[in-house]
Amino acid sequence: MSDSENKDDELINDFLDSDYNTEDDEDAEAVFDAKEKRRKKNTILRRLVMIIAAGVFIFAAGNLISIFHEYNKGNQIYNSIEKEVLDEDAHTKVIIGDEDNEVDIPFTYDHNTLLSINKDGLGYVYIPSIDCRLPLVQASDNDYYLSHTFDNVYNINGCLFEDYRINGGLSASHVIIHGHNMKSGAMFGKLSRYKSYNFWNTQGNSSFYIYTGNVIKEYKIFSCHISEPVGDTYTYNFPSLESMRAYASEMKSRSLYDTGIDVSNATQIVTLSTCTDDLQNRLIVHGIYTGEATLP
Repeated sequence: MSDSENKDDELINDFLDSDYNTEDDEDAEAVFDAKEKRRKKNTILRRLVMIIAAGVFIFAAGNLISIFHEYNKGNQIYNSIEKEVLDEDAHTKVIIGDEDNEVDIPFTYDHNTLLSINKDGLGYVYIPSIDCRLPLVQASDNDYYLSHTFDNVYNINGCLFEDYRINGGLSASHVIIHGHNMKSGAMFGKLSRYKSYNFWNTQGNSSFYIYTGNVIKEYKIFSCHISEPVGDTYTYNFPSLESMRAYASEMKSRSLYDTGIDVSNATQIVTLSTCTDDLQNRLIVHGIYTGEATLP
């Protein structure tokens, strides 16, 4: 407490301890002035707190508006690309692997149109269970598409991209695809549903697809787990098929649940990677190649 406030308190206490006399005008005025001074200080303090709180609220509201605007902008961009690249008026029906495995994709895909938008394009990722339909790129680094959409617009949604260090693009023995975990549910924002065995085990939820050129490839999800952002989960460019299969076996052993899928004869793995909600680790979903179909 300041010297001034101490003096004010002394005046008030002296006044309260003394026998009040109507003729003690000077003491009464001093006490009144001290009370008034304290009241003004408290009023100023309350107003200052209210101004600071209002400023914090306005700043937070502004940030939220900006984030929602970015979400909306990113969604509009990918909706526009989808309309150009995918034709939802026609389905793609193909047999992949077993003769009984007829796949019905609710759209057709135009690879040349994709490349006309961005030459970095590799293909299109389709995960039916979470209604994920997104273009895929591979660039010369892993930074640019963290903050740029497929059509090179700066946006927090970014774009799905294959790790630039992987040789062979979508033909590599291990393809690692990175994507943001957006709170809006965009990009890989719904991939966390695969932490549930019941979700994976629902009819049709255990497979995803990648279009590239005139080929559609099917992958069966055999593992879902949480990984550190740096570690052997992100091993790539395997020197042999055997080493890749050993990797697949290890990743299967780390799964949150047993999928029962045999990976001993794996010929290719695709890994989908996104941040966990706390941003400290990574949610990993592994798929094993089960076959492909060439489109006319």
